[in-house]
Amino acid sequence: MFRQALSRASTPAKAVAAATKMQTRNISCYMNKAILLGNVGADPQEHTFANGAKIASFSLATSRRYKDGTGNIIEQTSWHKVKFTGEQADKIMRLVKKSALVQVDGSIRYDSFTNKEGVEVHTTTIQGETIRIIAFPKREDGESAKENSEED
Repeated sequence: MFRQALSRASTPAKAVAAATKMQTRNISCYMNKAILLGNVGADPQEHTFANGAKIASFSLATSRRYKDGTGNIIEQTSWHKVKFTGEQADKIMRLVKKSALVQVDGSIRYDSFTNKEGVEVHTTTIQGETIRIIAFPKREDGESAKENSEED
């Protein structure tokens, strides 16, 4: 591809620009992928629609640590709203509990709607595709709630 662009261009800079343009034209798909590892903030909530479709949603906390200019360690926590649909929603309701450590793979969704007061509200959610339970929350007797995790 670069040879073809070079043979047609009068300068190397024009050849690079032409080759870049040709490569960009050949890209046929773009990626929207989110991979999060964090703790579930509250037990999932389920919503069932009139047509029988289900959505399970929960909040997920992720954290990052860094040192500020004076050397103090700062922990910054971000909260994400995660949604799963269909059979995955059933699995979420069965297995996921508050405090579980989970890995969620999915995509980022940006939505907006007008609320009852007439104000436009923008939301960001993670549309979950797969979930892996890394660690189940501890029960009152100190044991893990489940011994093995499931993965889809």
